[in-house]
Amino acid sequence: MKLRHELWKKGYPDSKEVHGIPWTGIENASPEVQALAESKLDLESLPFDPLEYVEHLDQLPFDPNMDPDLGK
Repeated sequence: MKLRHELWKKGYPDSKEVHGIPWTGIENASPEVQALAESKLDLESLPFDPLEYVEHLDQLPFDPNMDPDLGK
């Protein structure tokens, strides 16, 4: 099973994990899924760019000990 998995990953390597708006970039998305991707708030009225914030989430410090439910 492991060998089969490794061979599969050679042909289809993992794509880089990126942050972004959920439910976007889906090919042939139904109207219901497209509606989920639409923002419920006026992004222009915010004092910061939420997309810029999301793009830098991996730079925030994370301590798994601070989340008692992590992994449960």
